[in-house]
Order: sequence, then C-alpha cells, then structure tokens
Amino acid sequence: MHGGASERQLMMRRPRRLVVALAVSALVAAGGVTAGLAASANTVAGATCSEVAPPDEGNICEITTATVSNPASLTLVVTLESGDGQNNQDIEVSWTGSCGYQGPSTESISSPLNTPTKVPISTNAAVYVNIPLPAPDPYWCEIDPAIARLVAVTASSTINVTTGSYTMALDYAPQASATPTTSPSANVPLVKGYHDLCLDDKGNSSANRTEVILWTCNSSDPAQGWTFTDDELVHNGKCANDRGNGGSGTKVILWACTHAPDETWSHPGSDGEFLLDSTSHGLLCLTDPDHSTANRTQLIVYPCRNTSNQHWT
Repeated sequence: MHGGASERQLMMRRPRRLVVALAVSALVAAGGVTAGLAASANTVAGATCSEVAPPDEGNICEITTATVSNPASLTLVVTLESGDGQNNQDIEVSWTGSCGYQGPSTESISSPLNTPTKVPISTNAAVYVNIPLPAPDPYWCEIDPAIARLVAVTASSTINVTTGSYTMALDYAPQASATPTTSPSANVPLVKGYHDLCLDDKGNSSANRTEVILWTCNSSDPAQGWTFTDDELVHNGKCANDRGNGGSGTKVILWACTHAPDETWSHPGSDGEFLLDSTSHGLLCLTDPDHSTANRTQLIVYPCRNTSNQHWT
C-alpha cells in the first residue's frame, strides 16, 4: 500500500464541478451571523429543503460540491419559510472544504463536524454567515460536502429534529482583480475515452491517492491535462497508478512517478488500450467501469478485452 501526500496544482479553475451549494452556519464562532442584511454580490447556487415528521436522524439536507473561482468572500444564507413554532428553532450545519493559493498550495476549511454549530432562525429574517477564508485572495474555494437540519430549542438543550422548510444559498463577492499569476491552461492535451469522456484528476490535485475519474472533455480545464511520457500517464507531476497493485477491479489513483510496474503502461495505438505493465494479476487495462457515461466515475484496471470502454485516444 502506498502512502504520502503533496500539494494541489495551482491554477485558476472555472467553477465546473457545481451541483448545488449549501448554506448555513457552522462557522458562527469564527465568522459572523447577521439577520436582514444584504448578501454578497453573486449567488453560486441554492436549494430548498424540508424536514418532515416524524423527526429522526434521517431528516437532513445534504448538498455537495460548490466551487467558486477567485472569491473575495463567501457567505452562507438561510431563510426559514415555515417551521414548528417559527421562533424557537435553530439551524444546525456541518461542512468541509478547501481553498487553493499561490505556491501551489491548498488550505482546508471546515466546521466542527462532531459538534455542529446551531444558530437561531425564525421566519422574520434570513441568517447570513460569513465563511472566514484561510488567507486572502484564493484562486478557488470548494465546499464538499455540507449538511444542515432544523432542530428544536429546548430548556434542557436537547436536540430534536423538527418540521419545517427552508431555502439555502452560497453567495460570494468576487475579488477586485481576479487574474492569477498562473493563467488557466489553454488546449491542454486530453486523453479521451468512451462516450467522449476524458481522463480527469479530481479537483485538479497533485496529492497522492487523488482519484482518477471521468469528466466531460474540456480542453481548457487543467484537471484534464495529461501526457503519456516514458510509459507513464502523467498529470501535475504524478502518475496514474493501479492502487497497491491490487489487480482486477482496483481503482486508479495518482501516485508519485517511480516507473513501478503498477503505474507503467503500454499504449500500442492512438485509439487503443492502456495496458498495465504489471502482470502479477494477468493483463490489465485502464477501464471505464460498466461503460459508464457519468461524470465523477473513478477509473479501474480490468482484464483487457479490446472493448470500447478500454479504448483511449
């Protein structure tokens, strides 16, 4: 089993991995909460969630993956549309994320996951929460994931999930000058596979164990800039690797390039297979599992069959 880590490639990324953004307040202690004030200049995304009776631990709102390029500030906004008693509820949230800076480097941002912060909320006014950035002027920030739920305020401080509906949004203010010292790549070399999906480094990371996934091809996205050099598939200075030389069905990750058999490939034709040099588990090829057409699918190694989900250009 491999081990170790390194830093994320620094590039200004377009916000491409956006599903929906979460709102609210695990950061009260570090940030600030106000009601009835105007939010930031731009909304990344939003969602509507409802807590339903009977209340239990399953009544949560989970929203994942919101990416913002060059934010000057991030603000989480929650508006209670209706709820039990309407004036005796809290909103409770936990979340994690990261921001990218010059260097290249990444800094984590997170709420206390084991003790989520509760913030009073009512139908009278929205709650705005400033998310403190690790340092000024990041090139990008990502929230992935975030979880929220409505809870009752009781004299004994007992947490009970309650009913109600609320809207959530992630707002941001852009930097005055959003031009990084390293510009986004133009026309990066793509490795294209089945259904016109491309080899992609999740999060454009250079960390060991980063997932090698499929994503819609985009020649201006640095996360898809791969080269096949000296029998290695290289991105951000790391190599596509059969994790732990695990054999058929093992997921492919990034790892430090060492010319080891589990990250050395043969590519006999421009539209052919990437054949792993390691033969300890038989002949294995870089494979899109089950002919997937879904973004985020992690690639695997699988016995070579010369099928369309093993052909790469």
